[in-house]
Amino acid sequence: MSFPLEIPEPLRRALPPGTGVLLGISGGVDSALALAVLQELGCDVQCVTFKNFCYSEEDIQPDPQSCCSLDAIEDARRLARRFGAVHWVHSVVEPFRIKVIDPFIRDYSSALTPNPCLDCNADVRFPEFVRLARRQGCRFAATGHYARIDHSLAAPGLLKGLDPAKDQSYFLHRVPAQLFGDLIFPLGWWPKTEVRRAAAELGIEVADKRDSQEICFVPHGDRSFLFGDDQATRPGEIVGRNGVVLGAHKGLIHYTVGQRKGLGIAAPEPLYVLSLDLESSRLVVGKKQELAVNGVLAVGFVAAVQDFPSTGPMPGKPVTARLRHRHDGARVSSWQLAQDGSLRVELAEPVDGAAPGQGLVLYQDDLVLGGGRISGSFCWGDGIQ
Repeated sequence: MSFPLEIPEPLRRALPPGTGVLLGISGGVDSALALAVLQELGCDVQCVTFKNFCYSEEDIQPDPQSCCSLDAIEDARRLARRFGAVHWVHSVVEPFRIKVIDPFIRDYSSALTPNPCLDCNADVRFPEFVRLARRQGCRFAATGHYARIDHSLAAPGLLKGLDPAKDQSYFLHRVPAQLFGDLIFPLGWWPKTEVRRAAAELGIEVADKRDSQEICFVPHGDRSFLFGDDQATRPGEIVGRNGVVLGAHKGLIHYTVGQRKGLGIAAPEPLYVLSLDLESSRLVVGKKQELAVNGVLAVGFVAAVQDFPSTGPMPGKPVTARLRHRHDGARVSSWQLAQDGSLRVELAEPVDGAAPGQGLVLYQDDLVLGGGRISGSFCWGDGIQ
């Protein structure tokens, strides 16, 4: 049986037969198909499953799809065995708690909207993957992410996955650039539909396994168990910008800027979360047009390319900014990057839903330039009042 996907030449060049690869495998279809691709290329593959969170220490039941559930770990073990690859489970529970869960709690308690995947990938997962790959004598560490690494550049660069509906480069933008040369993402050249089709043709039993849409340590989407009694967990008023009380909320940790659903208030037209006022425990809502801004502020900027300029625009193709994973991106007019890592970005078009705590990522075409954490937004020029 011929392999059901045409493997692109850049992947073949990077992975000649016999290349040692440590693959992070979760028990889902993506890492399963990544394993199949690596085996088809003749790589010497070892598999590891990271245990991020110990459910046995909490009085909760995980979603069976969770990457840390026993079901998922057993699926990963079976897949590795099927392909004849060594497999083991590696615990990162303690660093994950310190670098991901604790900041997640602090941010929500400060009325921010954190994205824990950004912290995990940058501070836990990929540094540890690369460390383990080097320890095992492997040339690359790999995962089933839908992104690409361009190893032909003088300094390897992070690129979008070619499937815009599945591209996961947003979640990887804070991974230290010095690790890019040790990373490879075998699935970045195909759409998810093709990955599932290929997995089915190969008879991989998880071909139809649904994707987990939840944070791995927040089963069933309910983060309440992580918090004690602090200001952001207490019910309060929902108000308009004019201060008129419109309803009641169940605690600011349950809301984010740009949110529409779940407000529980009736109005002549849809209302959206405009801001979270921690001091007064008020949730401020308004019309969609009131969300619009054409400038964004960020902190903690991390460059993904060498010699990222402190001021822009850059020569060549336009630079775009994404404010969240599902954002299509907005064209950037200019930016200013300070020595302390704070970034001011002026946009050529208005955007909405700039939620403090989320990632702001800059791209030039498919290349990730870098990004930071949104700290605020503003309006400039004559575009928005």
